[in-house]
Amino acid sequence: MSLFRPYIYKPRPDLLDNAPVKKSFFHFFELYFRKFWRFLSLNLWYFLVTLPMLLYVFYTVNGIFADRLSELGEDVILLSGVGFIAALFNRIPSVLNVPLLILSVLLYGPVTMGLTYIFRNFAREEHAWMSDLWSRAWSNARQGLFFGFMDILVVWLCVNGMFGGVAAAGKNLGYALSVILSVICGVALVIWFFMRHYTYLMAVTVNLNVFRILKNAWLFVVLGFGRNVISSLVTLACLVASFLLAPLLTIITVPLFYYSFTWFCTTFTCYPIVKKYIIVPALEAQERENGTAPSSGDDERESTENPGDEEKEQSEE
Repeated sequence: MSLFRPYIYKPRPDLLDNAPVKKSFFHFFELYFRKFWRFLSLNLWYFLVTLPMLLYVFYTVNGIFADRLSELGEDVILLSGVGFIAALFNRIPSVLNVPLLILSVLLYGPVTMGLTYIFRNFAREEHAWMSDLWSRAWSNARQGLFFGFMDILVVWLCVNGMFGGVAAAGKNLGYALSVILSVICGVALVIWFFMRHYTYLMAVTVNLNVFRILKNAWLFVVLGFGRNVISSLVTLACLVASFLLAPLLTIITVPLFYYSFTWFCTTFTCYPIVKKYIIVPALEAQERENGTAPSSGDDERESTENPGDEEKEQSEE
């Protein structure tokens, strides 16, 4: 059931054999608006889970920029969504700050797994239940916790290297070395953002340990470079529009649209890379072992997929 209206599952109608193939751009928006209310509901749940982390991050960011802009005599940042979110942080009782932040950090990775599973199914035009947000979070909790902590740790180290530690080290190490270290941290951050396009996606699709997932994600940084750039630019544009402009936009877009739109765009854009280099070769190898005729792999579930997917869908339908 959707948070805002009941959801009745209807099987996808059969497509005509001679139906024209839609461009990915139009296909993406067709899927998005077809399941618009479900995207809205999922975004709101994910927003509630990550809100404590969001408040803490933007409270810190607002403090950094407010200090630097104080010389101008006007608090520009407080007129943006960043300042608005930072102001909300002060409204939370101080005794709840740490417990809520810890809970958000623990739930972040597993819930991202559940969200990725649902969006992957939407991208493949397969059904997914709203309850999969939590059931897949639980079934993928171990890898979810690992990649969630990795996300937070890598981003924290790289951002501190770019703006914090590097600036302080520049006083002793020299300007040139400080710039080099800052650039290295920036490049490492971009590479990690490209890798995370695939870490959660592979974790909910194939049975691989975290080391093989990281190895494949590293390779997909290059193999899917064009798709990585496209999805990252979309995310960056949505981030600027949602957080760095007017507070009214922040109030509307962040709880209702930002997370689901950007992450579905990433999943929709990057899933073909996983399918091409992992799923299709696995299906072809299985067919050779079984002596069956080769298939395109579009209408079959992956042999390497996490167990229990098909059985659960059949039992719930």
